[in-house]
Amino acid sequence: MLTVMRRVGESLKVGDYRLVLRARSVGGVTLTTLHRGKVSIKDIEFGHPLKLNHEITVYPYPTNRESLSKSTKQAKLSVSAPKHVIILRDELETDFCRSNKAKQPFIGVMS
Repeated sequence: MLTVMRRVGESLKVGDYRLVLRARSVGGVTLTTLHRGKVSIKDIEFGHPLKLNHEITVYPYPTNRESLSKSTKQAKLSVSAPKHVIILRDELETDFCRSNKAKQPFIGVMS
């Protein structure tokens, strides 16, 4: 299981899926999932799983349990997936494109 911190607007690529943190409330998060041209928006409560397929599951958690109402701009996303599934953050993709000076522009959702 991998746990990463995401701010509102940042995304995470898990295999064929792209997850974008759209909003964070006191009780949960709103995630946009993009998969093969299909976009879906889901509200998920903290600690409840979001099953992307039969082998990938995402669990959202608050960043700090003591100050739930104060930190509403980011959340932790724990991803449970087999080792062969590649998980990338936006920062890694943009740095890869910049360091290789690729002609392909990065089409992401980072703000």
